[in-house]
Amino acid sequence: MNTMPVTGPVTGPPRSRGALRMTPGRWIALTIGVPFALALIGWSAFSLVANLGRASFPISTSIPVQNGQLVASTGGGDITVYQDQARSDKARLTGTVQYSLVRPNLTISGDGVHLDCRLPTGNCGLSAILDVPLDTAVNLASEGGNMQVSGIDRDVTLNSGGGDVTVSGVGGIVNASTGGGNVTLVFTRVPVYLNITSDGGDITIVLPRGSTPYAITYTTDGGDYSAQVPTTSSKSARNNINVQSGGGNISISQS
Repeated sequence: MNTMPVTGPVTGPPRSRGALRMTPGRWIALTIGVPFALALIGWSAFSLVANLGRASFPISTSIPVQNGQLVASTGGGDITVYQDQARSDKARLTGTVQYSLVRPNLTISGDGVHLDCRLPTGNCGLSAILDVPLDTAVNLASEGGNMQVSGIDRDVTLNSGGGDVTVSGVGGIVNASTGGGNVTLVFTRVPVYLNITSDGGDITIVLPRGSTPYAITYTTDGGDYSAQVPTTSSKSARNNINVQSGGGNISISQS
């Protein structure tokens, strides 16, 4: 049996698409997007190298005390502060400076100790122990490290960019703030004035047991508040506590 071939319309090879027309919007996207993508890739690579290229050097130095106050800025490392039992015009700092790629400048002057980290990325900070002379007020700043302070008999001011702040046995006025860490304060003597701020961490205050009334003001944006101590609403109260939390819990109790 003969079979007739079946034919259809003759078609040619597929036609190639024309070049993508560059509209003003596409030109703007290329002009902005390509440099941004290249910069992002370069920055990511640089950050990786900075985090891998770590180095350190030890320090052991004295810091002058000016007008009964010690001032220090310690970068991003942890610092522990103790009080000596002798009076002096100098404090003692021992520890290690850690950094990435570029060695930072550590300067000691009448204004205190300052660590100048030259890169905006990588690892840079001072982890140290600070021995403070008797009867010396302390003013410390850190870009993110933890602070632990104990036994200071004068006023204490602490400012951490994000680390935890722990204070015990302080005899004077206490100002403490952190960008996100927890704040813990334990007192063996009745404090006169506390001003505590945390942008996100918990605030825990433990006061000596007794009948001393405290005038307390507080702000908490998301956490719980609990105070189990004698309180007073008198504006002339001698003992004042001001606490502000950006999201963590606030707890005030007696030991």
